[in-house]
Amino acid sequence: MEDLLLIILILAAFWYWWDTQRSNEIAFLVCKKKCDLAGLQLLDATVTRQRSWLRRGPGGYVQICRLYSFEYSDDQSLDYGERHHGYIVLIGKQVVETNMPHEKDFPEQIH
Repeated sequence: MEDLLLIILILAAFWYWWDTQRSNEIAFLVCKKKCDLAGLQLLDATVTRQRSWLRRGPGGYVQICRLYSFEYSDDQSLDYGERHHGYIVLIGKQVVETNMPHEKDFPEQIH
């Protein structure tokens, strides 16, 4: 019985790691696409997971919610190289919120 519990825990840990990797990829691709469409540069070519928690998603199921932050720059700004901060929130694999304070006249949600 203890062996079965150990196997279940190992499988759960592997699933969480694999699910987190896929969510990281989705967050990166969405941020990259938003920056490209807005004429901004995604700095360091990365997004950083700030925190994770459980939340009810669409359909009422409990899913993992993840908050990512990223930095971007406006190449046309007077302060070239100034870093601006944005964030993206995923519930499961669905993007539910993005925020780029210096983004203008572009859609809020891009999937």
